[in-house]
Amino acid sequence: MAEPIVVMFAYHFPPENVIGGLRPFYFYKYLSRMGYRCRVITAADPGKVPEADWEYIPDPFITRPRDGLGWQLERAVRKLLIPAVTGFRWSLLASRAAHAFLFSNPDAEITIYSTFPPLGAHFAALLLIRKKRLNWIADSRDPLGDNPSHIGLTSFQQGLYRWLERLILKKADIVIVNTDAVAEKLKNTYPKYQARVHLIWNGFDPEDQIEERPLPLRASRVLSHTGELYGGRTVTPLLNSISRLINSGQLKADSIRIRLIGPFKRDSVPDTEFLKRASEQGWLELVAEQVPRQQARRIAQDSDGLLLVQPQSAVQVPGKLFEYLRLGRPVLAFILPGTPIERILRQSGVPYRCVYADSSPQQMDSAVMSFFGLQSDACQANSWFREQFDAQRQTEALDVLIRSIHGR
Repeated sequence: MAEPIVVMFAYHFPPENVIGGLRPFYFYKYLSRMGYRCRVITAADPGKVPEADWEYIPDPFITRPRDGLGWQLERAVRKLLIPAVTGFRWSLLASRAAHAFLFSNPDAEITIYSTFPPLGAHFAALLLIRKKRLNWIADSRDPLGDNPSHIGLTSFQQGLYRWLERLILKKADIVIVNTDAVAEKLKNTYPKYQARVHLIWNGFDPEDQIEERPLPLRASRVLSHTGELYGGRTVTPLLNSISRLINSGQLKADSIRIRLIGPFKRDSVPDTEFLKRASEQGWLELVAEQVPRQQARRIAQDSDGLLLVQPQSAVQVPGKLFEYLRLGRPVLAFILPGTPIERILRQSGVPYRCVYADSSPQQMDSAVMSFFGLQSDACQANSWFREQFDAQRQTEALDVLIRSIHGR
């Protein structure tokens, strides 16, 4: 039997401190145990990680800024055609690296796996399958067409994203998405390709054990958000609600502390005057820097509650939700009603309250007050959550898909 090899285009990958690298890493880890050889091609510097079968391809747009015509061309592509990080030139280098690797393994059973965002991973796969007919699994951690996080796009840019989405569905053997809402939307939008769309949720590594930590003794209750705020993830209405409750005397400023840990876009938080006043009152703390994953976990474990911010999308589920639910602290979710987030929270067994982004100020205030009435004790997520979002089980589902496209 030919050696089964999975070539993985994963722009983000551990030890890089980006949550988008965890999903391909889990697949890499458990597919390797199932007998696959996984060759990772990534823009993340692996450092001195031992026994890793991957190739580090630095992104020249990041590592060589303003160097040559290629840099200016990609800058124009980002500004005029496809905003944000694209990995446009990186995709060319990654595709060449994969081609050279495949040339040295001519008799293997090859599967190409690429994970978006950024688009460079899918571009690399598209370039590779143009040269040689290969089986391709395109994994989307975010929607591509009609992505709620794509703010301020022109109609031309929106049309280009939809065209790329359709092209990927046409060329890939299988397209994986990570929420049922996205799967349903793709199937309804592109009925011709609905058989290619498959759902594999994000999840957690069951071997990543979390040590229980008691809450520190303190007078105030701490509510923490760890991670970036960007792309429509605004926390302003929620902070306005807390401010109203303090001003009306329903909450005491010295009884709570909201901690926002991580980089943020300026339009994701209130104006400077509000931030200064809340900081002086002692109930708001901003730390605008990325912290290592283990440090973020300790911050969350030492918090009375955890804040989830996803008010811009009815179909996406942020990866931090699965970390939050494993920690078991009460979750305050600032979201739209009827989302997959709310369904997961409802079934997980962990205490939570939802503040809906489209509700009135009075409804928001009532939901926030209800959250602060919850006990802070950790409550472990139930067996449904552990079984549904176990990364090893999810990799077994990916294994079934790989076998299906190779007819075995």
